[in-house]
Parts: sequence; C-alpha cells; structure tokens
Amino acid sequence: LRPGGMERLVVHLATELAQRNIPVRVICLQKPGALSSLLQDQNIDVVALQSCSGKDFKALYHLSRELQRFGPTVIHLHDYASLPYVALANLFSGHCPVLFTAHGLLYEGFDGVQKRLRFFSRFLTAVSAVSEKVSERHQEYLGWAKGVTVIGNGVPPVEIDEKQRRLIRQELECAEETCVFLAVGNPRPEKAFEDLLDAVALLKRKHSGSFLVAIAGTLADTVYCHSLLDKLDQLDVADCCRFLGFRDDTAALYSAADCFVLSSRSEGLPMVILEAMTAALPVISTNVGGIAAAVGNHVVLVNPQHPAQLAEAMEQLMTQPRLQGRLAESGRKHVAAHFGVGRMVDEYLDWYRLNTE
Repeated sequence: LRPGGMERLVVHLATELAQRNIPVRVICLQKPGALSSLLQDQNIDVVALQSCSGKDFKALYHLSRELQRFGPTVIHLHDYASLPYVALANLFSGHCPVLFTAHGLLYEGFDGVQKRLRFFSRFLTAVSAVSEKVSERHQEYLGWAKGVTVIGNGVPPVEIDEKQRRLIRQELECAEETCVFLAVGNPRPEKAFEDLLDAVALLKRKHSGSFLVAIAGTLADTVYCHSLLDKLDQLDVADCCRFLGFRDDTAALYSAADCFVLSSRSEGLPMVILEAMTAALPVISTNVGGIAAAVGNHVVLVNPQHPAQLAEAMEQLMTQPRLQGRLAESGRKHVAAHFGVGRMVDEYLDWYRLNTE
C-alpha cells in the first residue's frame, strides 16, 4: 500500500466495505506500505507477506494459510504481481471466485511476463477495468474472451482548509498572489514529468516569479528520477518548480494549490485528477487513457508529449481567473455526481454478487 492511485482505491474500497459491516481483509504481497495505517486506523486487518523475491514458496504458504483463516467469499485482486500467488493459494485454500481489476495501461515492463500472466488468468472468474481504454488494453494483453466490466474510480470529497493553505504556502515560500500548480504522482517514465519541466521552462520566459509548480511523489533512487533532477538544474527552473518528495498531507497540498496539472503519457483513470476536482481545483491534463471520456468537458485537455501545449494551457489558467472558477465549480459538481466512493462500491458489490451466485 505505497502511495499511488491504485493503492488509494484499495483503501477507499476497503474502508467503505467495512463501514457497511462487510468483513474485509487486505493482504499485501510485500510490505504494508505508507497507506496501511489508514486502514489500521479503521480496525481493518492488513497482512503483509514480506515477499521481496520471485517464486517465493514461503509467501505462497502464508497466503494460503491467511485465506483459510479468513474464509473469503470473494478475492479481489488489484495487481498482476500477486496473480500467480493468489491463483495457487486459492487452489489450496477453498476455490473461491477470484476477481481482478485492471487499473493502468501497462506502460512498460509487461511484455516479458505476458505468457505467464495469460496462463494464470485462467484462474480468474471475472475482470473489471477502471475505463474503456484500460479494458481494451487488458483484454488484448490477457487474451481475455469473457468480457470486462467497467467500473470507474470513486473518491471521497477533499475538504479545503484555509489554515493548511497558509501553512503550505509559507513552506513553499510563495506569496498569496503566486499561482501554485500541483502535480501528484510517483516519478516514473509514464508520468512524463520531463514534459512538465519543459513546459515550466517555456512558461518562465513570460511569467517568471508569478507561478510555482509543486510536484508531490516519492523520488526513488532510479536513473529516471536522477535525470529529472538534472533536468531541473539544466533548465534553470528550480526557482519555480519543486520536487516535494513523498507527502502524507495531500489534502493540505490540494488546499494550498490554485490549479492541478497532469503531464502523463499513459493513465487509466487517475485518482489524483478526481481528488483535485473534488477539491475545486481547475485541472489541466494530457488526453490519455480514460480521462477524456470521464471528465473531458470539465478539464483543459492537451496532447501528451507536447510541452508547448501544456505551457499554453497553464498560462491560460493563470491569466483567466473566470475560467479557473468555472472549471473548478463544474469539475467539483461532476465528480460529486458521477465519481463518489458510494457509487463505486455499489458497483463493485453488484459485480461481486454477479460472480459469486
């Protein structure tokens, strides 16, 4: 349960199920992760198998024992890494339905394991996806012929806190009149933060000192993350763009921001966009995955891998407060009406029932 959209969805789903008096247990193949405390605070059991290597027979044994103890009616799987373990452990522990939700578009690293996952997908009862684009991608990837149920993500409303706004903006050392753009996501190639940095450089030429881009997400010790930090220096934009690293106060960051920006080259249906819209932030996003179909009329869409368009859209929001206000209000209402947690959980429960009868 590291910080990420898929993991936050698991937290929202498990929390709502527990609040409806439905017994739920969350099992992590590896470590509990930073978000596990949110479930533990709700007295929801989080079990970590502590598996950090492939073909871990000890983890398979422990997973089988956990399933035997809990006796689930349904197993809801959210990532491919766990699929072989769940498929085999379920054979030993009870043969209950295993349902899989596809969250992303498989940007990189999945070609080499396709044959293995296609084999283990035979043990799945049903597949869902967070958008039509994600559904199409995973059907093709798995060779899945049974059809996929599309269940859009849902998020709880983000409450704006003026005190937190002041505190975060003081931390960022920016004046109240500074336009703060927020981006949230763990830096990986599909997030394309290098495109955002190029857009910042273009915007700085015309509006130096009047805006700040804050990027929240874990900076890992990877070649990609090091390249982003190098690019920050090469473009000389450190004065108007900050990598904040991992933050556990994203609600406060939403309160502090004036706009939200997403530069990704690949997405399913990002939780962060929905969260930003519930916080009444106008959103700029690349037109990828299921974003346009879900919220297209309520955000500013630009082409992926096009920093000039991104910079132009950022300038548009900076200089047009009426547009900011219109997008903020329409986006908030749209997400509240169509992407609430209650609606999402209702649809998952219907899906569970359909595949356990």
